[in-house]
Amino acid sequence: MADPPQEISGDHVTRDALRRRSFVAVLVLAGSLGGWLRFSGLGNRDFWFDESCTFIYVHNLFDWPEDSNLLAESTNLPYYVLLRGWSSIFGESEAAYRSMSAVAAVLTVLVLSLLACQVGGPIAGIVCAIIAALHPLHIHYAHEARAYALWLLNVTVVLAALVEASRRRGWFWWGIFGVALLACLHLHYFTLYLVPCSVAAILLADNRPRALRRWLVTVAVGGVAFSPYFVLAVWPAAQGGGGAWVAHHWDPVTAIPRSLWAFLPAGAYPAHLRGLSLLSPDTVRFENTWLVTANGVARALPAVLLLGAVVSVVRSRRSLNDQTRTASKSSASHVFLAATALGPLVLAWLYSVLVRPNYLVGRYDMIAWPASVVWMSFTLAQMIRCSQSRRGLRLGWAMPVALAACSVMPIARMLQLRPPPTFPNVRAQRLAEITAPTDLVIALSYDRDYLLYYLHRAGFAARIVSFPSWLDRQIGWVDTAADTDPAQAAAVVRDARGRIELITETITRGGRVWLLEDSLDRQRNGPRAPIHEQLLEAVKSAGYQAYPVDERLLIMEIRKRVPR
Repeated sequence: MADPPQEISGDHVTRDALRRRSFVAVLVLAGSLGGWLRFSGLGNRDFWFDESCTFIYVHNLFDWPEDSNLLAESTNLPYYVLLRGWSSIFGESEAAYRSMSAVAAVLTVLVLSLLACQVGGPIAGIVCAIIAALHPLHIHYAHEARAYALWLLNVTVVLAALVEASRRRGWFWWGIFGVALLACLHLHYFTLYLVPCSVAAILLADNRPRALRRWLVTVAVGGVAFSPYFVLAVWPAAQGGGGAWVAHHWDPVTAIPRSLWAFLPAGAYPAHLRGLSLLSPDTVRFENTWLVTANGVARALPAVLLLGAVVSVVRSRRSLNDQTRTASKSSASHVFLAATALGPLVLAWLYSVLVRPNYLVGRYDMIAWPASVVWMSFTLAQMIRCSQSRRGLRLGWAMPVALAACSVMPIARMLQLRPPPTFPNVRAQRLAEITAPTDLVIALSYDRDYLLYYLHRAGFAARIVSFPSWLDRQIGWVDTAADTDPAQAAAVVRDARGRIELITETITRGGRVWLLEDSLDRQRNGPRAPIHEQLLEAVKSAGYQAYPVDERLLIMEIRKRVPR
């Protein structure tokens, strides 16, 4: 007759094997569902401004203008290199550009679930697979031709390699961690906020002094390898980029709580998340009263469910951690996840408060999203394990399912979104129709950046330049305060004269000159309006006149003034 300890051990083995098989099955289902959600509707929306800048970077990647500061402004260079190769295979449509982000996002769901399984076991991995696959915020970034989806994949790989390295004796996984961290730093400089927080992984190690020494060596080597890129790209971008464009998006008091709420399924998403945030003008709105009520409940319910899970875990901690070793490991995992979730947010917040306002809820602070989702899943998994009876076990599993179900409403809004062609798209098509290769188009303000992708797609063959001219070399930064600095007044006057010379040269050669009014200031009462008046005054003084061609699209033609 087998003794009782062996029977118990056998039961545990059987239960663990069942959990592992369940984890694999859920992982396959979550990957399939997550893939469908992330690839659905990739081409439903036109590029927005930053995605248009992605096109500019990709096309200028191996042909940088000599007087351009494109490289200095690009801190996502590996993404553009990969996207250049990707677009050469899959094409240059909106869906093709975004599909690389969708692939990275699907892989993130899989790796994130494996990370949760590493930290909290198969139950945590199952919960994480469900939540991550249906997470609206992550689906949103899978639909963008920007580096964020690839960055999140890299951050997740960094965390997974770090956990594995801390639990093993050899250097192999520390090397994987170092390579992944270096790639992550090159993808986005906000990874710097994760580096000091990652030291918390040594709490997961049996030999903590050895783990600390290896962490220090790996981070030091990575820092030396990253320093050239930091000096050439990150530091100039930090010095040259303005913060005025982001200041109105954040509030120092509520920045971190807003981030954590945005990280929840159906959380409070900021207005720039088009198709997802209720504050965005192009977000689908449900008119039915019951749908409006359901949406409000879905936004508040995740916080309530998580609070209930935390209370349940705290109350049942003794029954969950019968052995001191188990309790110690559980506490170490909580500290590691808390450090890598909250630590980067706090460091980014401090930089924003003390140096420059660049903390943006739901974008740069996504560095903390992977650890936050795993932490959430780990807590829910502990609550499920706390459920002793069958009824309690069913109730425990109902909470993560309900949490994931909160994502249905924002996902439905996002996937229903099929807005009409944007103003830049329609404008570009019109310009392609009326211009010839010998023509010149002058775009006021930042309109040239927004138009270039759609001009390229429409077959536009003329030349397009900006006014002020230095905007041709400044891709992506929208800093009105710097552009309207009184110290720039003399430079604007000289720049207007240079544009007059270009206008005269084009008209002399038989070409036509078109002027695009500032689409960001259609009422002509914004802070850049005086700069635009400088060009119009110079046009008038040179004997030319701007005649309206299409008032709806703000297109004018500059011709010799006809005397009355």
